[in-house]
Amino acid sequence: MIIEPFNTKGALGTEAIVVSFDLEGFSRFFMQQDVHLYVPDYLNTIFNSIHSIFQSQRPYWLPENAKWLGLEREPDFVKFTGDGGLYIWIASKDNEPIPQGFKVGLITNLWILKTCFDEVTKRAQKLVPLAELPARIRFGVARGTVYGLKRGPTNETVDYVGFCINLAVRLQNYCREVGFIASARIGIDESIATKASWIKTTATQLKGIGREIVFVDKDEYETIPSDTKRALFI
Repeated sequence: MIIEPFNTKGALGTEAIVVSFDLEGFSRFFMQQDVHLYVPDYLNTIFNSIHSIFQSQRPYWLPENAKWLGLEREPDFVKFTGDGGLYIWIASKDNEPIPQGFKVGLITNLWILKTCFDEVTKRAQKLVPLAELPARIRFGVARGTVYGLKRGPTNETVDYVGFCINLAVRLQNYCREVGFIASARIGIDESIATKASWIKTTATQLKGIGREIVFVDKDEYETIPSDTKRALFI
């Protein structure tokens, strides 16, 4: 099979919001006998649960007492990454900034999904009769410039590269006790973050990146063991 090369003229950079997620324990899940028969149903359950964030209807995994902020804006790019996935939202053609309300709603809804992942697992178990399913989902969120990689005579964008993509991937895997970290580059007003019980701190040991100012949930941050917190945050 001949792999069609990328076009030598890449796309101009554009602002984007990037979400990386990882399914904790996916490798162990994949080691089970005949797992290939059930992987499609499992992954469809996961991606459909995340996709429900972008719809106005309340998702099945949402607690009854939780407020719902339906975003009604689909991602511009989605990719399965082997044990998780990548979502990218691109700024408008006029490069207008991505609205504050969308960013706040995105972070809020993803965090609720992470905390309610047991409900997603229960739904998956109805379709996947295997003992070991991933127990947790982790998210990393970043904002920055992405560049499209294009192929073929139609110059279709088939993938993206950019520092913020690498950053989002590093964040979702940075502190498993938290499991949800958003770069402060996402640009949420501190007054809004404070009202939502998000605190700003500095991740100090991001692989290949170093230090990065981030938002984490205050209550989750306080549960991190003190030695881990000293090693990973300021």
